[in-house]
Amino acid sequence: MEAVLAGILEAIDEEIAAQKKYEYLKEQTDNEMAEALFEQLIKDEKGHEKLLRSRYEALKEHLEEKDS
Repeated sequence: MEAVLAGILEAIDEEIAAQKKYEYLKEQTDNEMAEALFEQLIKDEKGHEKLLRSRYEALKEHLEEKDS
């Protein structure tokens, strides 16, 4: 089960990396439509990160309770 938890942490890191990539791309354009697109993508990735963190904590807690 450690591999599953590690995989979720890796997915969280990937979401954060995607946020940074989209932020960089947003800064590279002066096109309003492109900026709005990247802003929405950043918001989506932040939501994914939050969801993954929540699920990670819930699963970790469940496993700790099961082991005790």
